Amino acid sequence: MCVNCISASEQIAANGALALAVLRQPLHRALAAAGVVAPPDPVGREARTIGFLRALDLDPVQILGAQAVQRAEAWVPRKRQLPAWRWLRPIGSQSRLAPQ
Repeated sequence: MCVNCISASEQIAANGALALAVLRQPLHRALAAAGVVAPPDPVGREARTIGFLRALDLDPVQILGAQAVQRAEAWVPRKRQLPAWRWLRPIGSQSRLAPQ
């Protein structure tokens, strides 16, 4: 589809999605270096990939190798950290919903 055949809002959405796809990994690495977010975990990515391959009834050992499968099966996900703004207390009726 050519750019002349789509509306301006569709062009903005497409350009935004493309920019997000291109800048996602470098931005995550920069934020991890600054200490804002946790660094990417390559073994966790392998574990999700192995689960996906098994869901497709494929053999992950043939595709990724035995060493990657062993690492992923021994992998224990790290405990999720709460965001920095988590210390803020809810207001009004939300205070009854917040864990104490």
